Amino acid sequence: MSRITFIERVFPLSFSLLLFVSLPLSANETLIAAGEQQALVCKACHQMEPNGVAAIGPPLWGLAERHIASFKGFNYSDALKQQQGQWDAAKLDAFLASPSDFAPGTKMVFPGVKDPGTRAAIIAWLATKNPTPPDWITESAGEPVKSPGEGILAPGKNMALVASACSACHSLYLVTQQGLSKERWDELLTWMVDEQGMDELDLDDREAILVYLSTYYGM
Repeated sequence: MSRITFIERVFPLSFSLLLFVSLPLSANETLIAAGEQQALVCKACHQMEPNGVAAIGPPLWGLAERHIASFKGFNYSDALKQQQGQWDAAKLDAFLASPSDFAPGTKMVFPGVKDPGTRAAIIAWLATKNPTPPDWITESAGEPVKSPGEGILAPGKNMALVASACSACHSLYLVTQQGLSKERWDELLTWMVDEQGMDELDLDDREAILVYLSTYYGM
């Protein structure tokens, strides 16, 4: 009798779990997953962990719970300090589209994310980086999310990795205007790390980036 009771209790739970894991991702979960990939461009300069510290930029954990330009210990530009209120989806959308237009005079050299679907995905993912995630869904949330570099860089293996690494500091069009050997690309990456504040790349990522750049934008 006890065996029957055990099965009667466990089977519905097991079936429910199986059903849960077999269900497709919801639209919002899909958007967040896309945003995590697109946010590689953010991770080049910002830490995302709850105990994150200021690096090239301030940490982004808890962004929804603090005012603009308010992380203690980070030297914000006067242009960003003049912005009022807390971050929300609309302000983040405008900032990500063009930091220099949102806050003229900002120190942030990031050229911006022009694709509205990509911005919507990044913002949805950033919402999850808060103790209490806000409902950061923009009007562009239903638009297709382009792969990083799509429409600008040559399609190929590791295009998204190159796009994320390079677009953190400058337009991807600058990449397409070059024609360098693998050795010269390597020297340029070293210069960017040593002189321009770029984070040191993982060795495997660096090699993958160099192979892509020398293949599609080589001499």
